Amino acid sequence: MGCARAPPHIAACATRHNLEQSLTSEAARLPTPLIVWALVGAILLSYVAFLLAPPGEQQAIDYALALLPQRFDPDSPERFRNWYEAAGPLFGHTFLHLAWWHAGLNAFFLFLLGRLPALKLGWWRFLVVFFASAILGGVAFVLLNWGSDGAAIGASTAACGVFSAYFLSLRANWLQSLADPRIRNAFGMIVFLNVVVMGVVSEIGWFPIAWEGHLGGFVGGALAYITLAPRHRGPWG
Repeated sequence: MGCARAPPHIAACATRHNLEQSLTSEAARLPTPLIVWALVGAILLSYVAFLLAPPGEQQAIDYALALLPQRFDPDSPERFRNWYEAAGPLFGHTFLHLAWWHAGLNAFFLFLLGRLPALKLGWWRFLVVFFASAILGGVAFVLLNWGSDGAAIGASTAACGVFSAYFLSLRANWLQSLADPRIRNAFGMIVFLNVVVMGVVSEIGWFPIAWEGHLGGFVGGALAYITLAPRHRGPWG
């Protein structure tokens, strides 16, 4: 992989003023569950720890934990020697970041939008949503770049999943959230920016963004939230 850092995932915020105002006003008044603080702290502290590590250890960490599609290819000389080694990148890429602003942006979006779904789901279900998003985002990046030596790092696979969980948790249940056109439009705008716009930016060479990881993260977060969201029982059970 060399000494070069991998291209980042970046979680985008909406540019429309009314959408941005809606997101922040809905989320800013909520208390912050301990699990959200823990994940935000893990992202920031892992970046600081990486900076303090010697260059040789930084390179080893990158190679072990970054999403590098050629390592998943059984025909590649860089392939994993043991199947369980693949778990390292699928989880670990979430805690590697390109720069302080990269870690900071992902931590900010997790802090801002993770509170509502964490309050609704409870700590362990929210943790499942977070890592399910990261894993499916990682799988999407690997499959859509099969055999490539280009790597990806960053928590925005998980952050995109938290975006999904946030929008699905804005009403009493996820079906009501999807039935609200304001929520659907806002969610659609976020997905469009993070997948389509960032995909174009990456493909034309302006900035290396792993839009495939964003796409997988959105899908993973939505599926995990729908699966784990509390069911409201009627009078007959």
